[in-house]
Amino acid sequence: MVKSPAPADEAAPAGRGWRAPRAPQEAQQALPPLRRLWHALLVIAGWLLFAWSWQRVTAGRPELGELRWLMLGAVAVVPVITIGWVVHNVGIHRRKGPRRAVTTVEMRCVADFNGRRIDADWAQLAQARRIDITVEGEVKRFVAVAGAAQAASPALEEIV
Repeated sequence: MVKSPAPADEAAPAGRGWRAPRAPQEAQQALPPLRRLWHALLVIAGWLLFAWSWQRVTAGRPELGELRWLMLGAVAVVPVITIGWVVHNVGIHRRKGPRRAVTTVEMRCVADFNGRRIDADWAQLAQARRIDITVEGEVKRFVAVAGAAQAASPALEEIV
């Protein structure tokens, strides 16, 4: 079943555009330890491969046999990854149908990524020229600074 996109008047309040206040966002859940370990191992393996590759380049004359294997591996792996990505996206299109609008997401910012509670008046901050962010224990505050200095306009002599 395909959902119809939300009417334009529901997507954003009239006349507010991108400055419309957002709903709070919940804190993200941490990855399980086993998955974190797997990610760390992949990153380390990538950096080791990168370092080994540069060591081979800077060590002098690289052997043509290794270079051939590297090129053949790239010719084999890159198309497989690309085709897999295309098949993945075609599967999404078949399940959900064509995308006709950006999905409306309720933004609720309750905590930052460190788990601190966020205290902010988003409607006021959207109009502010300067915002101070303070961290007090387990609370992060976003405060609009009243009467913040505006950038000085250039003098007439500088323009001419």
